[in-house]
Amino acid sequence: MTDQGADDQPDGADPDVVIEALSREDGKNSTVRVYRDRIEWIKELSISSVARARNDPPVIPLHTVVGVKAKKDGPLFSKVVLRTGAGQIVFRMHHPQALAVRDAIAGLIDERPPA
Repeated sequence: MTDQGADDQPDGADPDVVIEALSREDGKNSTVRVYRDRIEWIKELSISSVARARNDPPVIPLHTVVGVKAKKDGPLFSKVVLRTGAGQIVFRMHHPQALAVRDAIAGLIDERPPA
């Protein structure tokens, strides 16, 4: 008999992650992780940066995101565009992932208390 609650997450998965998706920009993959309070953008290290120390991933605080949309970018990909007070941040991912990420972020924005 096993504890079913412990099996809900895949091995090594962070239970605080709302959604995780693969993004592809400039021929390189990166991982986008959406948490309830932030979005982390974990970029693959290039060969030239392997010798450098690994820094923490760029973090976008969710309270700075004022809008999110997904728009098609070719036959296979969509761009998820985050609007912040400082400008726009774009993630390029497969259509189904883009829609799921957009919906997750929009839901988190809607849950915020009014300013």
